[in-house]
Amino acid sequence: MIILRSLIWWLVAISIVIGLGIPLAILSLPDPQKRPISWGAYIWSLVLMKVAGCTLEITGKEHIEDLRQFVLVSNHQSYFDIFTLICIVKGAPHFLAKKELFRIPVFGQLLSLARVLKIDRQNPEMAVKTIKESLNKGIINRPIAIFPEGTRSPNGKFRPFRKKGLNILMDTGIPFVPMAIKGTRDAMPKGRYTVKPARIKVKIGEPFVPGMGLTDEEKDKVREKLWQWIHSHLETQ
Repeated sequence: MIILRSLIWWLVAISIVIGLGIPLAILSLPDPQKRPISWGAYIWSLVLMKVAGCTLEITGKEHIEDLRQFVLVSNHQSYFDIFTLICIVKGAPHFLAKKELFRIPVFGQLLSLARVLKIDRQNPEMAVKTIKESLNKGIINRPIAIFPEGTRSPNGKFRPFRKKGLNILMDTGIPFVPMAIKGTRDAMPKGRYTVKPARIKVKIGEPFVPGMGLTDEEKDKVREKLWQWIHSHLETQ
């Protein structure tokens, strides 16, 4: 049953990318906000969650309903975390990626089309400036999402946060919203490409603005605060 469900899931995933993704990508080219591709990502994620047999339970969504712009800070255990985020914000959020990835042929163009934010990790001041300018111009028109662990957890354990991405976003003055996701690893853990039904539970915390011009020590305290909040809610869900 798992093999059959997984085959169907992958067929659906690829079919939507080819049948819907390419036309929407073309439609998005003249649209500065890339709304068609964002809408397509939402439909794609909803369908893939349904085909996988996953249910999504969200608490605390009221914390983000009236926010115009914010940063979602989440743990990361599965590719299904991305589908979950897209379902929550009803569109593709902006992710961060190092500038080197944009140099890869085709892949780099896809990152740009998906409105992934290019950052230079060796020049954080320029990265902050670029994000602020993009916010002012309306280029960043959706929530920003970041997985500070850096990659999916291989064993389900919540890992320490890396500094650079979070530190850059702290200097933009955008509200931070912590979010704990549990259950996505049951659907598809790292290293496995089969899918199975899972009960995915999400807890969204209250937004707060870390403050601009923080010292490194103060940023460490904010990062620890976010980590502790997510960790505590992963333990209690």
